[in-house]
Amino acid sequence: MKLTKWITLSALFGFSVSFAQGAKDVRILDIVIRDFQPNHPDFENFSEEAVKHLDNIYNYRTGTGTLMQLNGYDLSWYNNAAKYHYSCGNMNTIALGAGAAIGADGLPMKPNYALPLYLQQVSTKDTLRYGECGDKYKDPKTQVELTQRGYKNAQNDVSGYKCPNGNTMWANPVIYTPGMVAPYLQFPKMTGGEGKYDMLNDVVIVKANDLCDNQYFEQWFADVPPVNGLYVNKRVNTTMDIPKDDKSNYFIYDYNYNNGGYSPLDSINPDTREWVMNKPCNPKIQLNQVCDQFDPQTLSIFCPPYDYEWRDKQADYRGNNTYKLCTDWLNYGGPRNVSAIDGSGYSAAWQAAVYNGSLGKQHLRNYAFTMMGYASFKYKQSNQSPMHEVFEFAGDDDMWIFVDGVLVVDLGGTHLSAPGKVDIEVLAKNNHGCHILADGTPEPLANYSNCAGASDAKGWADDTWHHLHFFYADRQSDGSNIYIRTSLAELAPSRYGQPSVGNVIVKVGEDGVPKNSMFMNVPLADSTVANMVNPINNAPSMLVMRDEVVLGLDGKPLKNSQGTDSMVTNVYGYYVSKMEGPVDKGADGQLYQFSGTLTDATGKVLEGGLLGNDRIAFNVKWSQGLEDDGNGGNYTADEWKQIMFWSKLMPFNVAASSGKNVEGFDEKDKWAKISYTAVAVVTVIPDDPAYDRPDFTNEAQKLSNLAEASEDGTLPTDMTADLVLTPIPATGIDPMKWAKDNAETITVSGPQGEVAAGSVVYGASQGTNSTLCYSNGSKKVPGKKSNESCTQWSFPTTQPFHVNIRVFDHLGHFVNQYTKRVTGDDFKNALMGQRAGSDAVGKTEPKCNDLPLYGETGALLATIKMYPVTDKGRLLATGPYVYQMTVVLEQFDYCYSNGSSTTPATMPFQRTTETIRRGYRRTVRK
Repeated sequence: MKLTKWITLSALFGFSVSFAQGAKDVRILDIVIRDFQPNHPDFENFSEEAVKHLDNIYNYRTGTGTLMQLNGYDLSWYNNAAKYHYSCGNMNTIALGAGAAIGADGLPMKPNYALPLYLQQVSTKDTLRYGECGDKYKDPKTQVELTQRGYKNAQNDVSGYKCPNGNTMWANPVIYTPGMVAPYLQFPKMTGGEGKYDMLNDVVIVKANDLCDNQYFEQWFADVPPVNGLYVNKRVNTTMDIPKDDKSNYFIYDYNYNNGGYSPLDSINPDTREWVMNKPCNPKIQLNQVCDQFDPQTLSIFCPPYDYEWRDKQADYRGNNTYKLCTDWLNYGGPRNVSAIDGSGYSAAWQAAVYNGSLGKQHLRNYAFTMMGYASFKYKQSNQSPMHEVFEFAGDDDMWIFVDGVLVVDLGGTHLSAPGKVDIEVLAKNNHGCHILADGTPEPLANYSNCAGASDAKGWADDTWHHLHFFYADRQSDGSNIYIRTSLAELAPSRYGQPSVGNVIVKVGEDGVPKNSMFMNVPLADSTVANMVNPINNAPSMLVMRDEVVLGLDGKPLKNSQGTDSMVTNVYGYYVSKMEGPVDKGADGQLYQFSGTLTDATGKVLEGGLLGNDRIAFNVKWSQGLEDDGNGGNYTADEWKQIMFWSKLMPFNVAASSGKNVEGFDEKDKWAKISYTAVAVVTVIPDDPAYDRPDFTNEAQKLSNLAEASEDGTLPTDMTADLVLTPIPATGIDPMKWAKDNAETITVSGPQGEVAAGSVVYGASQGTNSTLCYSNGSKKVPGKKSNESCTQWSFPTTQPFHVNIRVFDHLGHFVNQYTKRVTGDDFKNALMGQRAGSDAVGKTEPKCNDLPLYGETGALLATIKMYPVTDKGRLLATGPYVYQMTVVLEQFDYCYSNGSSTTPATMPFQRTTETIRRGYRRTVRK
């Protein structure tokens, strides 16, 4: 008889629950599950039973007549008893030196030297005990009395279920196996380098010792290639969605014996607890791994392969006797047989489940699996007192937790439900994960961004991101318990959850065209990208919130009662016309590059597109529930009304390649904020390479006099060239491109050294608004003759800068150098035509929020006119010269006009070096 794989809405109850953003607060962890078959040598070993019943297990036979056979335990298993089975810490092996007990306060009862010194706390309490509660629990829905299991004597702050009043029918000591793993993880670098690590793929947890059936430990948390089509394990990527507890400030995830157990690979009917189907997964996010799992091959009952004395009296948590189910399972082949001995092709567990109807389906599970969980969390000092941020765990079988690659919780081995706790403040104060070891090697992520600003004296720096990994293995078929409680305030977006926009960067290239880059937590589904680029019903797939100044009839900002500019938030629709990607950038996410148009509700296109400080998010398909929710009051009524206008146009759900949809709008402050960069690179524009230049004799004499008047007989390094700063006017197109296209016209000097109107001059003749350099007025012939007396370079910039030029002759002898720094104040004053201070600020309109727009565009053209003299002011001889030029642009936040609108922009630190050969030969002065 075959168990029918029927599917109803109940099939969905086994999936990770998705909540509308803003409607339900959750903490989402990325999870990588690897499914094993129970005949793997490290699974289903019944090690605690083997201590007393090794021969009985080895010789136990199942089936009758011609179908009688051994129960899956061979001579190799038998001979490994001392090394692997007897080394599991439990109450039958504690006398052998294997394992360590845990105290009632949740701390180990002897030091664990695999942990950092500051985590080696030792319990002085009685041994923690776990067992069957004496008091029954009545299911409020069915009124059925249920058996509960929990701790007998755990203190209140210990994670996990506690039996009421400590009343138990039986309770055994909680004992684990320390020392199975090394204290440090190993991280692979991202493809292409970039100094980043991949935190989800190929992270290696290293075996330290042969203990507790870990013979093939290197396979537990790794993708093992199939051999001859046979898989050791199969991988599924998913998420763990931890909901907010209504009664506390914690997020709690709790699946245990009392509610049916933890079954991440199974879809379960929540009412009957019957197995429905394997959880499906989407192969597009499986990173070329098999997106599949083995069929359920275990039962959630304790059924050791020998004549267990209590087998006929055992019952599940609903009070159902499981003696017949266990006997049938053993007769079909037992826990380690993945093929029933009746030749049906199904597993022994499957056949026993089918044979026992509803009871069998209630216990049919896929429990042979390992799991790695990952989250990046932000450390904030303000969140640590008086309530410390914590990550707590309780569960059976192996569990290890690492923070920044360093072990913090060690609960190895097959064991009863055991608790562990990570206190973030303790780690932060001890500079966890950021140490250099005694042998001079750093801890795994000590040189990574999580340790930026950290020190042994002060601990972690505030507002830094840190990395939490936990490793869990379920290797015994009688059940799976997992309890997680956390108060971590801020996690980075999940890589396997619903789509979320991270950083968005608008960068204007040398051609003046903005290029938009978007980092996402997950790849988008192909169908979603197609719908975004070819919108249905003229619906924008993305929305943009922009805070704008309210203008009066005179076009000037209206003031509010506080005397500041009145602001309003407008919501616009963004129509994607092109999207390329994704490119996997590891911890930074999936990179997409996109372009499109921004419109208001009337369809009017907003010139300038995306601007700095805009906030952007995916549009969401409208529903009455979504509108009624109002996102919990996170928006004003007007803002929500605008959002709903766009939502009603949206005909599809934005989905990840995993199949998870964007189901609601995040709070306003969680929309991705756009950063705007005016130019991508420093582009130096040289003059032509001609030797012939107008005579500079008279000017050289002035410079010689200046040099002779100095203490060392040389020119000051900021007096060996003229620096001309020319504000770039508003022309209706991108000013950086306009400046490059018109540089020759802007930078040419007049016959008397005149410069472009509004320019500021630094150099030997500064203050006269002219330069020592001049043009003789003749027609310039490219490559033949120059009409400029000085060799010059120019570059458009929106940043303060420092320039250095060193001059050498053709033999490599030093001739001269020029050094000049333009500070932020110098830069702003030049843009304002030498006006400074509050007067300049008061005359700049419009603003970018609180940033005044200096000049018409916030950009200027810097021109360096290098005098053809030595460092002593003497004329250069005829011949070639080598100019080594370095320009360093400082990081700068400013208000910028991109040709059609203003935007706050942030320019990063930039540096460029040019080596240019130029000649010099004097011609007659005209």
